[in-house]
Amino acid sequence: MEKARDRARGNVADSFSGQYTEEEVRLPVHERPSRRRTIRRPTGRARFSSTEKRDLLIASILVVLVGISMMGYPSGIFNVIPRLIYFVSAGFWWYPTITIGIFLVSFMAHEMAHKFVAQHYGQWSEFRMTQQGYLLSAMAILWSFPIFGTGVVATSRAKSLEEDGKVNLAGPLTNFIIAAGIAIGMLLLVAAVGVPVVDLSTILVLSVLGYGLMLNAMLGAFNMIPIQPFDGATVMRWNKTVWAALIAAFIALLLFNFFIVPQF
Repeated sequence: MEKARDRARGNVADSFSGQYTEEEVRLPVHERPSRRRTIRRPTGRARFSSTEKRDLLIASILVVLVGISMMGYPSGIFNVIPRLIYFVSAGFWWYPTITIGIFLVSFMAHEMAHKFVAQHYGQWSEFRMTQQGYLLSAMAILWSFPIFGTGVVATSRAKSLEEDGKVNLAGPLTNFIIAAGIAIGMLLLVAAVGVPVVDLSTILVLSVLGYGLMLNAMLGAFNMIPIQPFDGATVMRWNKTVWAALIAAFIALLLFNFFIVPQF
């Protein structure tokens, strides 16, 4: 994944800066034609190319399939249909729908946070599918494993370590904000209905929220590992205090999910 990320970053940086065409990018550096570099100014808004839109659509479909497969754990996607039929027939169709939606939003929010912050700093940043991404997605769908590796957000090089650190921080920080918001929502819901929770609908709502909390906390914490190619490596190199604070926040959310939520 690290090699794929570096290769994609270089290709996107060159092809979208206007210096080379996509065909010329595939050539070795010394064989590329000499051409004046065109500098494009950031427009202050999100920019998506047609190729990126296609890759985002493919990635979204794969992530939805992984989310569906997770409902059949540990038997993979083949065990999902009976469970979906059960929820629909019982009138709880919204339960799998929201669960799968949370899975998709968690992935997209993380990747788009990287992209938008990079574009905020004037970098060229685009999402790309990778060959490894297709393989990892297939494994995740078949074996109900929550792999987030369908593609990478490739960017041109940052102007400073601080800028690079903030671009890498954006994804995990977004997952923290989502998880923290869910935790607050769960506390408000429990305060409104009282403890213990006995209504089945409320129990399912808390189950969905707990799933979203755990998913985002684990996704964010996993990406904060201080080893390349994880986001945490760059964040820690930029600011160790910020890295440590976010790690502590994720641990607190996971402890809340494992020890406090079951008490509801």
